Amino acid sequence: MIFDNFLVGRQPILDRNEEVFGYEFLFRKAGDVENKAEIFDSVVATSRVLVNIFQNFGIKSLTNGKYAFINIDEEIIEQDVLDVLPKDKVVFEIVETTNVKKEVVEKVAAYHRDGYMFALDDFVLSSEYFAMFMPLFPYVEYLKVDMKENCLVKMERVEKIFSGRHMMLLAEKVETRGDFDFSRDCGFELFQGFFFEKPTVMNKRNVEPGKAVILRLLSHLSQNAELDKLGAEFRIQPELSLKLLKLINACQYCLRTEINSIRHALTLIGRENMRKWLTIMLYASTGGKIFKSTLLETAMLRAHTLELLSIKVFGENYTGRADAFFIGLLSYVDVVLGVSKEDLMESINVKPLIREAVLERKGELGNLLAILEDVDDANSEIKRNKLAALRLTEEDISDVKFRGLDWLAEQQSVYNSI
Repeated sequence: MIFDNFLVGRQPILDRNEEVFGYEFLFRKAGDVENKAEIFDSVVATSRVLVNIFQNFGIKSLTNGKYAFINIDEEIIEQDVLDVLPKDKVVFEIVETTNVKKEVVEKVAAYHRDGYMFALDDFVLSSEYFAMFMPLFPYVEYLKVDMKENCLVKMERVEKIFSGRHMMLLAEKVETRGDFDFSRDCGFELFQGFFFEKPTVMNKRNVEPGKAVILRLLSHLSQNAELDKLGAEFRIQPELSLKLLKLINACQYCLRTEINSIRHALTLIGRENMRKWLTIMLYASTGGKIFKSTLLETAMLRAHTLELLSIKVFGENYTGRADAFFIGLLSYVDVVLGVSKEDLMESINVKPLIREAVLERKGELGNLLAILEDVDDANSEIKRNKLAALRLTEEDISDVKFRGLDWLAEQQSVYNSI
């Protein structure tokens, strides 16, 4: 599978209820120590890679039915390649550096008549930008306004400025709760930024009893504990036992077999499915949608992707794959549960290698975790020599990330039916 040696990132776009509306896909190249500023056309790269990815994975695996936002400019618009992508769930973001010439406007108009959707990216509320992009307004469904590049006075007037137009207003670089509240009050309907990806972790807070049980179960699974030990934990959490039985019925693990005990149920579902199911149960709230939280998606994706990456590096028979999954989960679970990593480690008993990987990024799995975190952070540099030491390429990372997304979509489909 060809990815043109690019790394992929995915950032959620949320609505006013903080539910996922879509995702923007970001692509970048790894850099060398000697060459920190390798120049490449990111827009062209993104378009080429995404054509290949959509053909190989399908949009459902990438977005779980939500919208995919993809950056384009005049070069891509004029190449007549956009119509290879599905029109119903793709939004083309016209970047701020686009040369809005007559030919570009005509092409966008033609795509729009054919059912394709467009957004204007990084829009600044200035006379210069209005003059430049006004010809595209009739064909744009989404206007992405950069919170850091616009003064607050203009932001407060944005709803009035665009009154009567059909464009949905999307606030970019929403980094705090204050940013979100302010932009929502200004009339914005969609929101994007690090605030939704990683909220501030409280310094000191106890883990809820039910969640502590699940964390202990995950720790036991990581250490290959006996089924009787796992069953003992289930006995003190009746609600969890009931959900386990519902899972087995939904997934038809038991077929026509009558389940006679929790131990029997654990045997039927197996250790691998059990730890992945427990990951979901860790965040499930009574009466709520299991996958409503973008933090849950990120934590699950991190866990399974680290597992896949460990198998890629150390082989199919790697005995630490369960540790990799658990480490990936713990690396993000602190922000989901609102506790510090140190407090989290105090509430469960984990092996030293897991503790060191999560807290200090030490060891073979800690090193892999650090690489994945760098890939997810657009401000971090990925060095090829770091990948080469593990015999990894950008293509390997991209392949693992998208296999993780494919797996996440499958899990969502199964567990939403429980």
